Amino acid sequence: MSSEETTSSRRRSTRSTRTATKSPGARPPPSIRKKKNALKEDNHTSTIVNGEVVEFQPTFEIIVLGSGGGPLETDCSGYLVKAASSSWEDGVLALEGGSGLGALASILSNPTTKASTLFPGLRFPPGYTTPLLQAAHVFSFLACYLITHAHLDHVGSLIMLSGSVPPKSHQHTQPPTNAISPSKEAKVTHPRPHVYGTRRMLVKLSQAYQGGLWPELGSWVPDREGDTSTPQSNGNGMGRKKRKVEEQSVKGPNGAVDVTEENYDNSCLLFSPLSTERVHRPLHPTLPISLLTYPVAHGCTSKHTYQSSAMFIRHDPSAITQSTPSTPSSTSSTKTKGKGREFLFFGDLESSYRSPGEQNVDVERGREAKELNDVIWKEASGTYKDGRLCGIFIECSYDSSRPAHLMFGHLSPPGLYHELKTLASFVSKTDERPLKGLKIFVIHIKDALVPHPSGRTAREIIMSELNELEAKGQLGVEFVETKQGDRIVI
Repeated sequence: MSSEETTSSRRRSTRSTRTATKSPGARPPPSIRKKKNALKEDNHTSTIVNGEVVEFQPTFEIIVLGSGGGPLETDCSGYLVKAASSSWEDGVLALEGGSGLGALASILSNPTTKASTLFPGLRFPPGYTTPLLQAAHVFSFLACYLITHAHLDHVGSLIMLSGSVPPKSHQHTQPPTNAISPSKEAKVTHPRPHVYGTRRMLVKLSQAYQGGLWPELGSWVPDREGDTSTPQSNGNGMGRKKRKVEEQSVKGPNGAVDVTEENYDNSCLLFSPLSTERVHRPLHPTLPISLLTYPVAHGCTSKHTYQSSAMFIRHDPSAITQSTPSTPSSTSSTKTKGKGREFLFFGDLESSYRSPGEQNVDVERGREAKELNDVIWKEASGTYKDGRLCGIFIECSYDSSRPAHLMFGHLSPPGLYHELKTLASFVSKTDERPLKGLKIFVIHIKDALVPHPSGRTAREIIMSELNELEAKGQLGVEFVETKQGDRIVI
């Protein structure tokens, strides 16, 4: 790993490699610095555990397809994730689906971005020389989507790509040999990625697949073992109990076709509800990833609080139960590298924080947000103290001048820092810099459409405010501005 990849995020260009390798704060003694520099050359990373530097090999590689929060449709939430010790061919997790294939093609069309730099070790087949074909090749390794909530800036690309997920082979799109009486294998001519999320989120997403907004391309998979989720209305007054009856007539929530032996082959993506148990569960059978999901509040509708999700995404080689062509050669090394390390990824969320003079704005939702968020921070505090927390991806949509009644279920720098102080309180009430070494990847910044009087962009203002809060608060965190086209190694 070059020294260029480990410099401060503030000195990197929009499309660059970001590697979480060094911890902020006091400069370590020369012996530790020497050891850390040697490790960097061997593609290692480090973290702080009980005040000591602990070295790890990188656990995850993340490509940022989009990190904005709107209003630009060209930069919405979308990330490609894989285990650092696995190859891209082993399978890719699409975390959020706001930006996708088109965004990657646009990134690769930039003259300063090389596919070999963004996807080191990935070889493209002969003829895959255009940005679109190279992006399609990467997406051919898509194993599944993981979605925090169903707002369009998080699922727009997913919907558009339904039915057109690039095949793993050009043979995939050829017609069957026997056009009159094709075999069952010949009928299955398209990939069917799973879409994972809470049942409540998937019910909302499935509304796009009723034939009006998009063709009826979605199917429901049977409930996972141990799913104890409570019945949820699907928007038509029908909950899970009703859906069980509908399964017999090959219908699922909101009219989405349910998975049966007869109609499974007609679907182009599979709605797969996550377990609500508070334990890590395997995500997809081909990925060394397990997941722990919590609900968060994200504003409200005319009927109820709108739920988003926070997800602890853990490197877990034991989660692989189905091999891919290149899995056998990679899993042996995967089992000893970074096992158990995880990052925390938030969908959109709100805080209980209110600025002076606004304490009476949305009081009930503030209480609800605190109750939900505190549970997550307690879990994160244990992971951090164990040295397993690679970083936190969390939104900061607006700057601090945004009034509370116009936040629409989002965070500003004071709200974000308030949440981090809550995490710090669970870690230690006495230590100085209790979150020393923790990387906070700032996402979902909403770009301004009118110039700011200072001449600065929304991103510049928000990052400046966050750094000023840290300069005063001294939690020990490092804020990293996450940009479209970044390659993040943690």
